[in-house]
Amino acid sequence: MGGQLVIRGVPASLARDGRWFLDEASVGATVGAGAPVVGQRGSAGLRHLPPAALGAVALLVALADGLFWSADPGVSVALYALALAACMLALKPGGVTLREGALAMAFTLVCNLPVMEQVQPLSLGFSGAGLIALLAWIAFGRITGAWQVFVLFLRASFIGALVLPLGAFREVREAKSGAAIKRAARALLLPVGIGLVFGLLFTFANPLIENALAQIDLRGLPTAEQIKRVLFWGFAACALWPYLNTQGQWWRELAKTSTVPRAETLRDGALINAESVRASLVLFNVMFAVQTLTDLGVLTGGMALPDGMTYAQYAHRGAYPLVVTALLSGAFALATHRRVADNRVLRGLMYLWLGQNLFLVLTAMFRLSLYVEAYTLTYMRVAAFIWMGLVFVALALIVVQMAQERPLAWLIRSNMIAVTSTLYLCCFVNFAYVIADYNINATAPGESLDLAYLCNLGEQAIPAMMDYGQITDNVTCGRGPYPALRFDPIDDWREWGFRRWRLQRYLETYHDL
Repeated sequence: MGGQLVIRGVPASLARDGRWFLDEASVGATVGAGAPVVGQRGSAGLRHLPPAALGAVALLVALADGLFWSADPGVSVALYALALAACMLALKPGGVTLREGALAMAFTLVCNLPVMEQVQPLSLGFSGAGLIALLAWIAFGRITGAWQVFVLFLRASFIGALVLPLGAFREVREAKSGAAIKRAARALLLPVGIGLVFGLLFTFANPLIENALAQIDLRGLPTAEQIKRVLFWGFAACALWPYLNTQGQWWRELAKTSTVPRAETLRDGALINAESVRASLVLFNVMFAVQTLTDLGVLTGGMALPDGMTYAQYAHRGAYPLVVTALLSGAFALATHRRVADNRVLRGLMYLWLGQNLFLVLTAMFRLSLYVEAYTLTYMRVAAFIWMGLVFVALALIVVQMAQERPLAWLIRSNMIAVTSTLYLCCFVNFAYVIADYNINATAPGESLDLAYLCNLGEQAIPAMMDYGQITDNVTCGRGPYPALRFDPIDDWREWGFRRWRLQRYLETYHDL
């Protein structure tokens, strides 16, 4: 016991609990590196708003101002999406390899090719979906399931957009001068608020005050256009923040919900059980057989239509209900496929029923083609053809899934691939030209052509109408009952689109635009 007891410092917990005895400098010296002061920012900069992400937001907001303000969207959308993707990759935690960066940028470019063709809701959807998929890969290290990506999109669009303003508020609240600012705000809130009310009342009551206020020169105040531009900057910054702040915590809990919760073990229920499925398949096969036989009879001429009904009316009346029937049949097949899988008889009945559904979809498409021949082509009828084709593919995939005993996830992925591929290809089809070209060719001499609808198709229908003499230098459209159909040449590179550029070249070459 001859040595002297030396206490080398104060425990960190006591130092933190007693930091209010000292000022900030002395606390930092007393606690040292082993016990950092709570709330201290250090050399890392802003705690709630990472400086690198803030710099990227400022750069992208300036780029958005230059690309989108006072200009219609065009190739600027694709350029901005590529710039945003590059910033997202640069800020990815842990960085990216050269191969990963090249693949990610190539993927973003493919998603934005439809926008470069033409800016429309469908092409914008592909551009946005590409950025969401890239965000999912950056956030979770892999392209996750569709359910998780969908939830991530919702959080990035609604919750993530609030992260930046809330973080800025926290920064101001926790600043050193935060207490003084709050005291000053509380001191001024009451007099300023009530004073404005009194001033408004006095303005109505005293014409001298009203006249004095009218003499104030307001030219130095921001204009409405300037206020809108500043608001545009703010909205752009809030929307960009969740894509750049991948080190934040607002999306972390999504990692625990990567897939839709699995269903419980199969049990007989009140509605869906072995007996009800068997009875349903027998009844459905009989009903569909009656429908199939009557369709064959009418379409082959063996059965006559009711008095007063034309083939066009027959085609239009049955086309869409048959597609709805096929969709309901597919839903029933998915809901009962696990019960049917282990029963050979039920599998046979299911195959027979799905086969009849496939035939009904084909007859629905044939009916629609008859209706188009009678009443020409429209956007809705084109969409119906595409929709029927997708329904046919979905039913065929259900048959393959049952025959090969593939999991339900395979069926969902296959349908998503079919739908996505079809919609992606549709982005590159000039449907306005297709519709105008078909309707003009299908109209026999002496028959009336619906010029009002053709003029409503927009600028992309101009070549078809000019080539067939329906309009000459935009004379027909815009006169009388026909809406104007004109093309404004591209005078701003930000509004450039490949389809518009092709139309401009066509008009310059063949019609001296």
